[in-house]
Amino acid sequence: MSRSEDAAPPTGVEIVRIKSRFAMLALREGGKPAAVALKAADAFLQAERGRYLAWVTDTLRQLDHTLDELPGSIPEALQQAYGQAMQIRDLGGTFGAALVTEVADSLCELLYRLHAAGLYNAAAIATHQSVLRLVCMADQARATPDGIAELVAGLKQIVARFPRPQPPVKPAADQTVAAQTATAQTPH
Repeated sequence: MSRSEDAAPPTGVEIVRIKSRFAMLALREGGKPAAVALKAADAFLQAERGRYLAWVTDTLRQLDHTLDELPGSIPEALQQAYGQAMQIRDLGGTFGAALVTEVADSLCELLYRLHAAGLYNAAAIATHQSVLRLVCMADQARATPDGIAELVAGLKQIVARFPRPQPPVKPAADQTVAAQTATAQTPH
């Protein structure tokens, strides 16, 4: 019999506690209770709301400039526009502007799909820009434009016309080894 067959099966679980600097910091007392921290965070966001409007306006202006100057399907410009749309989406999410978040997210998805497919569609981008401007202005006035649900649904239909990028296929392990071997044998 082998040694493992002679051993009795474990009858219980032993919990091992490892002392680490992180564990010690996590267990120490102090800090704010969650309710107090959430109240402070909400107060901070309310105080920054005025700056949010300026941030969104400035980023929207930058996005408009990037997209208006976009000479066709230039990957770097699409990526820059994507980053700017993402900033607007994130600001909307942080400050509770659901429509801004949703429309900017739709623009992000459109730009992502266009970039991945090597496509450019000025009309689809311009439509998103117009609706994003509309919801940003409405958010500043704390209003909801009539027909906004239909506009947002229309944006989703526009995005759906462009192919969703497929994740890259990983080569099988034997193909990877063969490719590495061929590369290693190639004279430099």
